Amino acid sequence: MASSLSHNPIVDIQAVMTTAIDQGVLSRRDHLTLSAAILSNPMLTLRDRQHINRIFDSIRAGRIRLAD
Repeated sequence: MASSLSHNPIVDIQAVMTTAIDQGVLSRRDHLTLSAAILSNPMLTLRDRQHINRIFDSIRAGRIRLAD
């Protein structure tokens, strides 16, 4: 799962973020992928990290829900 981000992390993170914000839903698989990326991918830029944190903040605030 996390290996999908190693090819082009910027495109994947932005695509996941855009979809999650537009639909208000994030799959658990995408959540796991983003979690793994932020914890273990040293190639992520500060901007990528901010995008991921924005999604996590939206989940905590109830603007995005996790779906199976």
